Amino acid sequence: MAMRYVPLFCLAGLLVLPTSLALACHLEMASVEISCTQYRFKVTRVGVPSTYSIRYTFNLASNTAEAPLTISNTIPITDRSDDTESVTNPLSLAGNYDAQSLSGSASLITSTGETESTIPVTFSPIKLNCSSPAS
Repeated sequence: MAMRYVPLFCLAGLLVLPTSLALACHLEMASVEISCTQYRFKVTRVGVPSTYSIRYTFNLASNTAEAPLTISNTIPITDRSDDTESVTNPLSLAGNYDAQSLSGSASLITSTGETESTIPVTFSPIKLNCSSPAS
């Protein structure tokens, strides 16, 4: 009697398989390591084809009178064996920036330019002081 239910269970598992494959292509996590002179954006992806790209945007809001700064860029998916993409770019900050007010996102962009999914970006450190030292 137990053998009779095994084929039905396996059939149900096969019906679920296409949905799980569709969910396999996604971004796991995105982070920004930031300093007064540069930032490093890093994202972990799962099953993303090399025809896709990643668009990231984040906002630096200052505690001083400095105007907010928005940084946005798109990076291609490389055909590497690991599932991590990263880019380091220069930055020139003056004033006090509080990472608690920073916000950002990373989006998976298809080969046709459509946004497939978006995740939030985490920031490190949580406080960044770029003012010049008192003399």
